[in-house]
Amino acid sequence: MSNTYRTIFRNSLALTGARFFSRVLQFFLFIYAARILGVDNFGIFSFGYVLVNMLGLTMDLGMSSYTIQQVSRDYKKTSIYLGASLYARSFLIVLGYILIIGIGLIMGKDELSMKVLFILTTAEMLNNIEKSFDAVFRAHEKMYYLAITISISNLVMTLMGFVLLFYSQDVLYYCYAILLGAFLRLLFGAYWCLKKFGAPSFEFDFNFILQLLRKSFPFVVGGLFVTIYYNIDTIFLDITEGKQTVAYYSAAYRLLEAPLFINTAIRSALFPALSRLYKSNRDELGKVVSNFFYKELALGVSVAIIAAFLAEDIIRMIYGEEYILAARALPILIFSLAIIMPSTVCGVTIRAMDRQNVSAVIAGGGVVINIILNLFFIPRYSYLGAAWATLLTEFAMLCLNVKMVGQYTTIKILNAVYFGRLVMMGCSLLLFLYLMNNIGFWVQLVGSTLLILPIMLLTGIISIKDMKKML
Repeated sequence: MSNTYRTIFRNSLALTGARFFSRVLQFFLFIYAARILGVDNFGIFSFGYVLVNMLGLTMDLGMSSYTIQQVSRDYKKTSIYLGASLYARSFLIVLGYILIIGIGLIMGKDELSMKVLFILTTAEMLNNIEKSFDAVFRAHEKMYYLAITISISNLVMTLMGFVLLFYSQDVLYYCYAILLGAFLRLLFGAYWCLKKFGAPSFEFDFNFILQLLRKSFPFVVGGLFVTIYYNIDTIFLDITEGKQTVAYYSAAYRLLEAPLFINTAIRSALFPALSRLYKSNRDELGKVVSNFFYKELALGVSVAIIAAFLAEDIIRMIYGEEYILAARALPILIFSLAIIMPSTVCGVTIRAMDRQNVSAVIAGGGVVINIILNLFFIPRYSYLGAAWATLLTEFAMLCLNVKMVGQYTTIKILNAVYFGRLVMMGCSLLLFLYLMNNIGFWVQLVGSTLLILPIMLLTGIISIKDMKKML
């Protein structure tokens, strides 16, 4: 196994382990909050969370991705880029605050909604400062420090969240728990970064900071576009349908985040490795991209089939009968997961090849498609229309990403043999779920999940050699 594969797998494993631990904790906290707060207050939180997540990118402007790209190619630049990004963020977070709170006031949000926005925006401010240190770890491919930071901060945040919700049943206290987690991530991230890589260079170079922002801009354009088409549907639903519909849609949508932590970990490990390979070994770059594209697609399709088949039971088990309408959106939304995962591999590849502008254009196209589809579907089909808009947008993005990877490289993504194996895997899972229909939900859920890997081996999606490499 090459050093590149070993490094990617090691870093992916570290981040996947940490994110799995954290996601499990956060998932139960999220479900507990949805049950305790009720549909109305949960809708208020969901809107605030989405708005902050969408506009919080203005506090980063792509500096994290550009720093990773540049520092991964020359480690001697670590202190320079760290210091410059911290200087730039000190101005950007003020602008971000003004933007988010200002939009909340313009939309005429009530006092409780504005308090939620203020707390969540403060948490986003801390998260963005921490991104400067986060970028250094990723550039040096030292993901285990991030794993420690993520695990400890989220453990404390989750425990505090349960306690505060249990005694207060107040949406503001749920937001305070999120703020605490952001503070701890910044504290631990800064400590480990300074200890491992030294202090940042605080020599104020205005021209270099402007250059940093200018070179980072294509990254933030792409990231902003992606964030918009992930979240604009919630904004539309809040305006046209109200907070209860937002709660139903968010309940289903949030379930996508559970399996996506694997995708996030792999993406984080791929970007610095692919950036390096693009300069040093393009043959290996193609092998890595193709390998991860196929594995991500298979994993996404497997999860989507299981979740779609068991949608009502999953929603009822997790959220209760109050949120049962969310089960109508889950089968549509979950198949966007199967598209997002391989599409992400292509998107990371494009950015790693210094094609940030192309990535931004693709993401911009996705935003336009998503807004048009939302404007057409939501008035007619409410939150189900928003779900279809998301799925169709993701499919369009996948097509564009695959086309661009093929245009700028010799990588061959599409493979008829592989897609035949994928169909066999999907049919096998569906057959098992159908045959176990009368036995019970838990047998279907646990059994089908345990069958994913054996079916992948039997259909040839994963080989014994692949398993040995991963082990």
